[in-house]
Amino acid sequence: MRRLLGKLAGLVLGVAAMASPAAARDLTVVAGGGALQDHMRRTLFSTFAGGPVVDTAYDYNVGPIRAMVQARNVTWDVVLVEAPDLIRGCEDGIFERIDYNVVNRAKFMPGGATTCGAGAIGWGVAVFYDEGRNPNGPASFQEFWDTTRFPGRRTLRRGARITLEAALMGDGVAPADVYTVLATPAGQARAFAALDRLRPNLVFWTGGQQPIELVNSGEVAYALGFVGRTANGIRAGARYNLRWSTLLYAYDSWAVVRGSANAAAAMRLIQHITEPGPVTELTKLWPINPATASVANDPEVRARNPLMMTNHQAGGLEINTEFWLEYGPDLEQRFAAWVNR
Repeated sequence: MRRLLGKLAGLVLGVAAMASPAAARDLTVVAGGGALQDHMRRTLFSTFAGGPVVDTAYDYNVGPIRAMVQARNVTWDVVLVEAPDLIRGCEDGIFERIDYNVVNRAKFMPGGATTCGAGAIGWGVAVFYDEGRNPNGPASFQEFWDTTRFPGRRTLRRGARITLEAALMGDGVAPADVYTVLATPAGQARAFAALDRLRPNLVFWTGGQQPIELVNSGEVAYALGFVGRTANGIRAGARYNLRWSTLLYAYDSWAVVRGSANAAAAMRLIQHITEPGPVTELTKLWPINPATASVANDPEVRARNPLMMTNHQAGGLEINTEFWLEYGPDLEQRFAAWVNR
């Protein structure tokens, strides 16, 4: 009987091993790519002592994550996720709950430790232009919309989020009132009417590098683009004037894909890549906006990176995640119809 039980146990273990080949693969982390991810690899991922880490990039579309969870064929472990996708994905069960027995909840900025996400970095967009081509440029969204005083083409993101907020502020709505106004049919009509007025001078971008390229080529005079890329351009010698008074910003989080065979190691990796030491090293290579509080508030870090968003976000508008969860699908559909008409 014991011999038979032993054979059965071996058979079960063999089947289990065959059924879960993902357990043997390296821990995989996924972020937005580009130079920032190159720096993350050097300072965050490669310094993890808990085993090999490989990384790949995606376009922040969580569709593939949802598909792999539903198919029970999870090949990604830790992913960098935008706030609306994190909340929706947590509710839908495509992300694991963060194990705060492993990840230190106390180290994050307010709001940085959520059910399924551990705070990573902030990002933002703001108006900028090349002072070599245009010595004077708009310092507010109302001026960005003023094509008489500031002639020339502009570029905005091809999407409702960010663009509709900018449109309302361009039409004179105070930042504090943007989401209250945009939640009404009249406010939405007002935002699209503002875009109608600017449309003859508009070029839309879809990729983060495009605003830089459009400004550098002279195809547009003024752009609303990512502040990290603009700041790095300035650090490299570009004569961009970055108008922090037009900042819109949000924070991304690290999440663990539901069903990951490496979930325990993934939690340990998140604990490591949000620790002050590795994050501080990353700030030396890129003016990131860390959600790790001690780094974000470190006077030396902030002095070393005068163009980091943390130094300027008090005057900006935080993108309202709850608003875009509720109204986003309809507004994105309406925007797509507007831009393609």
